[in-house]
Amino acid sequence: MATLRIYDLRERVLALDLRDLLHLFAPRSLDATWTVTTVKSSEPGREWFEATGEGGEQLEILAQRNAAISGADLTALAENTRQVIWGEFVGSAPTQSNKAWVIIRAIDSTFYEIDTDDETVLSKIRWTYKDVRSGVV
Repeated sequence: MATLRIYDLRERVLALDLRDLLHLFAPRSLDATWTVTTVKSSEPGREWFEATGEGGEQLEILAQRNAAISGADLTALAENTRQVIWGEFVGSAPTQSNKAWVIIRAIDSTFYEIDTDDETVLSKIRWTYKDVRSGVV
């Protein structure tokens, strides 16, 4: 999978959030099944999920269970989330539920990391955001 990191800032704050990426990847993001999880550290036993706002509280509960959710439901929760600070969202196409289509990671409110082989998604990211860097998985 290719990995891109988005560092765009607006007034010294990350200029995007989960809801922006879900909208950018629509309509596929709406049709996907998403697993909400914590971000795992390379150190055993260390992981994080943190989000603010009413939707963020619900996302945290889902992350503790590695819960699956529909794209429409995730989008609704993302709309009611002020900020995702740490979190991982693994999207799978309806016909390939055992294979990730895209993985979105929020990393400490510093950047978003996207893993995917979908050239359309990669192109949309490069076209939409200014500070996009290649990452390493």
